[in-house]
Amino acid sequence: MKENNDYKPLKVQEKVLDIVRECFKNENSGVMDARQIALKELDEFLVETGDGSFTFQSECREDSSETMHTFHGGLEESLEKYVKPSHLIGKDDVHIMDICSGLGYTAAVCLEYLNNDTINTIKNPNICIEMVEISPLTLAAGLIIPSPLKSHEIVKKAIEDQLFSIGFLKHRMITQEIPSNIQLNVHIIDAREIVKNSMFKPGNDNSVKTGSENLVVGSDKQNRKFDAILLVPFSPGVSPELYSIDFLKGISPLLKNDGMLLTYTSSSAVRYSLIELGLYVGEGPSFGRSGGTLASPCKDYIEKPLLSRDERMVALSDAAIPFRDIKLENSGFEIAERRKNERAKARNKYKLASTVKSPVYLFNDIKEGRLRRRILKDFKKFGIEDLVCEKSKFIVCPQYEECICGNECEYIDNSSERVIEMEKRLNIIIKNQD
Repeated sequence: MKENNDYKPLKVQEKVLDIVRECFKNENSGVMDARQIALKELDEFLVETGDGSFTFQSECREDSSETMHTFHGGLEESLEKYVKPSHLIGKDDVHIMDICSGLGYTAAVCLEYLNNDTINTIKNPNICIEMVEISPLTLAAGLIIPSPLKSHEIVKKAIEDQLFSIGFLKHRMITQEIPSNIQLNVHIIDAREIVKNSMFKPGNDNSVKTGSENLVVGSDKQNRKFDAILLVPFSPGVSPELYSIDFLKGISPLLKNDGMLLTYTSSSAVRYSLIELGLYVGEGPSFGRSGGTLASPCKDYIEKPLLSRDERMVALSDAAIPFRDIKLENSGFEIAERRKNERAKARNKYKLASTVKSPVYLFNDIKEGRLRRRILKDFKKFGIEDLVCEKSKFIVCPQYEECICGNECEYIDNSSERVIEMEKRLNIIIKNQD
């Protein structure tokens, strides 16, 4: 496959970035109301979400684009899908990594929630958030749009300070001070540099150079383990580089023993990767988009298992073939093409077909018809004679509280181990068939 070293991540639509670029060019030249002017110019591109916050569309890629946040509410999505399920309440010191910080909403919601005395039993907890965003222009856009929360002004201040420190802007316009219990470190880098440069691992010099920048992280070793890693890129379909098993392998060890990794995607490939890396995986809260995914080294923190059908798709179908980016340098296109080829090889050899969701129908009979014939055709390639047969029962038995395969199996109480066991059983059937 031809390598493309000119990596171009998916970003906010170019017309928006042009306005932001011109805004700070003018401000740096002395036009001190440039941000107000730019806000008026951005008006036609602002997308108001259900909770009154604003977002932007991404640039178009392969005839489709995405908004940075759900239409149902950018702030509410951050709160319900990331912050609340992270089990951060009641901790004196909270360390968070916010990957793809964008406009700063997720970090702002974290601050607002954790500093709310009516919710948190700990008053003024120490909060450290490592904000990671590849695009300085996207961060700068966050300085222009109205702040939907008081805490967003604190995030804006941290962003402005960092953009000032690297020479992107020449004037500090935000007067909000950052409270003493809050530390916000803004890293303007490809998030994969976190792994490639071992930024938060003990034993390094704890800095990373990107071009003319030297982004320094605090030296306290506590900052290198996180209570929560919030993975908020665009979807795996358009930005697979931050969902690869290789990237996830690099960031998952950064979790504390009771830490949580949270993402809005319900991709089987991402869930399989997290399970393969030894994490317990469950269904995230449903808000706007799909339920999302929670992962943790701590089984007790996964409150809701994956849906039964989703467990089967992760364990048994080609949809769960991971995204791969071994050197952490490929473009999204290269990663997607590699996975497409791997899925084609896996299909009908060691993975059931995802096209008709074949695994869902194991031990689940349906009436005669075209769908049933297609499923049976897929099953028979693996020596599975019928939808309801001994082999079907053997494969999906781990999902049942009472053994259905006749082997006196003990019940498995979590999705990750059920997925591993079902995959193992399919491989046994394939091996016996050979």
